[in-house]
Amino acid sequence: MAKGRTLKSICAALAAALFCLAAAGFAPSRLPRGCTVGGVDVSGKTPAEAAALVNDSLARELEEKSLTVYAGENTYVFRAPELYFVTDLRRVLFAALRGGGGEYPLQKRLCLLNEERAVRGICADLYRRSENVRTLFDPQSDTPLQFTQEVSGRCVNGAKLRADIRETLAAGGGTVVAEVHTSRPPVTRARAEADASLLARFTTYFNAAAANRSHNIAVAAQKIGCALAAGEVFSFNAAAGRRTEENGYLPAPVISGGEFTEGVGGGVCQVSTTVYNAALLAGMQIVEYHPHSLAVGYVAPSFDAMVSGSGCDLRFRNVTGARAYLVCRVHGNALTVSVYGRSTGVEYERESVLVQYVDPPEPEIRESAEIAEERELRVPKQGIRSEGYLIVRRGGKTERKRLRKDSYAPVRGIVERPLAPSESPSAPDGNALS
Repeated sequence: MAKGRTLKSICAALAAALFCLAAAGFAPSRLPRGCTVGGVDVSGKTPAEAAALVNDSLARELEEKSLTVYAGENTYVFRAPELYFVTDLRRVLFAALRGGGGEYPLQKRLCLLNEERAVRGICADLYRRSENVRTLFDPQSDTPLQFTQEVSGRCVNGAKLRADIRETLAAGGGTVVAEVHTSRPPVTRARAEADASLLARFTTYFNAAAANRSHNIAVAAQKIGCALAAGEVFSFNAAAGRRTEENGYLPAPVISGGEFTEGVGGGVCQVSTTVYNAALLAGMQIVEYHPHSLAVGYVAPSFDAMVSGSGCDLRFRNVTGARAYLVCRVHGNALTVSVYGRSTGVEYERESVLVQYVDPPEPEIRESAEIAEERELRVPKQGIRSEGYLIVRRGGKTERKRLRKDSYAPVRGIVERPLAPSESPSAPDGNALS
């Protein structure tokens, strides 16, 4: 703490002033016999000598004085010269100079040098702003959601500390315990974790032996992990990027025009479909989806979501009222999409209803002179008419909503047969061929 003027310097200045007054004829230059000031015998002393004697007595007394302030984990100890006496020595010496012998009581008050600065320093040392818990999101990490530590705010009641210090000094010194207030931040660890609860998880499976298709699924899965603000719309095409080789995708089978053909990015629709189902189960609002022209084997009918670079997108809006987190993982032949965020207390369940099977047309027959026996080039597949429903459970009530009606075309089979042998031409009787 800051150093201040000692009692000796203060009293010396006071004594000098008194001596000047005495020399000017305002009072005798020496104190009368039998005179004591504050219990100190000053008989026959000049004002300067008397002040020095009283000062020595006060200095010895001051050495025993201390003020200790406990504030949180900090301890502050104040001693002389930070502690000093304020006295009425000038008045007493004037009275003694004009009066006769006897005891002249000295009034004294223990004070703290630069009290306001000391109080403000203690408050500043203890002050700490509260810090909200922050959610750290890394969709590629094994632990995609982590949380910082919360920091509680802390402050000292400065007005009470000031009053307690003055009261303790008035009693001759001692101990003061500062009143420290703490406050938790608005966003605590419990709230942050509640805002990052698992809302939904959906898994589909693929043939890991199909190398290019598996590669495309892994590439798209890595691209779509993201955080969505409340009200924000997710676009699959924007997240996954254009399906080009420059963007990391490879050629693999795709459905185009009701046929399975080869195209760059084949398999990405399984990722969009998995995202679509996870979004439905998380209570997201589907803004745009498109069914395949043919039924797919990795999800129930009426729950697929086809995407393409020619305008077919999957889009949904985050209507949970808080930030949501989309995480996509590939483990072996399993593709899993998880959605985290603030739970609304609503539970969702999907229901696929098969309305009708549609038989495929007669198989296409192809003849070839290069084969010896018939073979099936493409297996016929029934078409499907289906409906998709969402079961919503909220507050003890259950609601069944129809989301969509779909028609998936049948697949016409292709059979390849040997070319039937034709009869060789014969020459007319009696004529030989040349």
